[in-house]
Amino acid sequence: MGDDNMNQDVLKTSVDDFLALIKDRKKIALEEAAKMLNVPLVTAQSWTDFLVEERILGVEYKFTTPYVFYIEKKEEEKGVSYVGFDTKEAFFEKARRKGIREGHIRLLWAKYLALNREKIKQTFFMKAMDKGITDEVKINHLWKKYEMYLEE
Repeated sequence: MGDDNMNQDVLKTSVDDFLALIKDRKKIALEEAAKMLNVPLVTAQSWTDFLVEERILGVEYKFTTPYVFYIEKKEEEKGVSYVGFDTKEAFFEKARRKGIREGHIRLLWAKYLALNREKIKQTFFMKAMDKGITDEVKINHLWKKYEMYLEE
């Protein structure tokens, strides 16, 4: 149990601070958020672009100033945040195209995986059965191997 708490602390990133600031403020100018967190505007913009595509954040403009806000999920959507990446590689590639640094991509991936592990596992099991693998013990064994790959 202590390891889980330690891992949560280790995974806290400037992206977490960014999201917490936006949740706390409800809506904030992107430039103001970047200044408050002492990150380059271009970095905050790349995080925003990525998180908007994943429907975690929204952006609205007042004149030419972008304001970011956290998208509140409806009650029936809570706990269902799987956004449909087919592979770990697809996640990393998309983040790289958005200009997110490698270290931040890894941390975002860890968070994504923590939020979506059960949905990914369900998808894995369904795909295994679609491929004709019906032995649950074998599927569990394959899942454990795949899970190790996802976490590396």
